[in-house]
Amino acid sequence: MRPHGHREALQAADVTRRRFLTATGAAGALALTGGLAGIRAADAAPGGADRRYPFTLGIASGDPLPDGVVIWTRLAPEPLHPYGDMPRRQVPVQWQVAEDERFDKVVKSGTAIASPEYVHTVHVDVRGLEPWRHYYYRFRSMGHLSPVGRTRTAPDPRSEVSALKVAFASCQNWMDGFYTAHADMAGRDHDLVLFLGDYIYENRVPAGGGAGGTTPSRTASSAWWGWPCCPCGWHRRPPRASAARGVARQTW
Repeated sequence: MRPHGHREALQAADVTRRRFLTATGAAGALALTGGLAGIRAADAAPGGADRRYPFTLGIASGDPLPDGVVIWTRLAPEPLHPYGDMPRRQVPVQWQVAEDERFDKVVKSGTAIASPEYVHTVHVDVRGLEPWRHYYYRFRSMGHLSPVGRTRTAPDPRSEVSALKVAFASCQNWMDGFYTAHADMAGRDHDLVLFLGDYIYENRVPAGGGAGGTTPSRTASSAWWGWPCCPCGWHRRPPRASAARGVARQTW
C-alpha cells in the first residue's frame, strides 16, 4: 500500500512533534551528547549515593518515522511516591540504539537529562535510522541498566508495504484486568501497537484490589504528581500489561 500525501503528512508530524517538545520545555532538557562507549553488564554495577533501581515504570517507544523513533523512560525508584522519590536535581540518562539485542552493533547513543520539572521523564528523538527495520534500545542511569526494548521505524514513503500487522488496546480498568490479551499481544510480532486509552480513572482502587486482586501501596491519582505514572501502569502492575507496553514494537 502507498500512503496518500505522504510527504505532507511526514512533514506535519515532524513539525507537531518538535513544537510539542519545545512548548513543554523537553527539548531544552534533553541535552544530548554522543560518543557513548558500549555498555556491558559489568558496567551496570550500582554506584553513587542512590543505589535503588530507577526503571520501575519500564521503557517505551513510539512516533515512528522512516528515519527515527522516540524512546521513553522515567526514573522512579518509588513510582507512587511524590516525584517517584527522586532527588530534586537533574540526573543524566545514557541511551543506546542497536541493530542487535546484544548491542554489539550500536548505531546511535547519547545522554539525556532527566529533570525534576518533568518528574524525571526522558523523551529521546532518535534520528538517522534506516526505514522499516527493527532496532533495540535501552537506558542506563543511577548505576542500573533498563530492560531492552524493541522498536521499528516506519517504511520509506516511496516504497510499497504488502502487509501491516497492527494491534491496539483501548480503555481498560487496571483494577479489574487480568491482561491475557496483552500477554498474547506481547508474544506476537506486530509491526505497530496502538494504545488508545487509560489504565486507571479518578476513583480510588478498592481495598481488595478489584477482580485482579492487585492493590498498590497507595493511590497516586489523587495528586498531580501521580498522573505521569498512571498511563504507564502502576508499580506492581500486572506483568502481562508491562510486557505489552514496555517491550512493544511501537507504542502510543
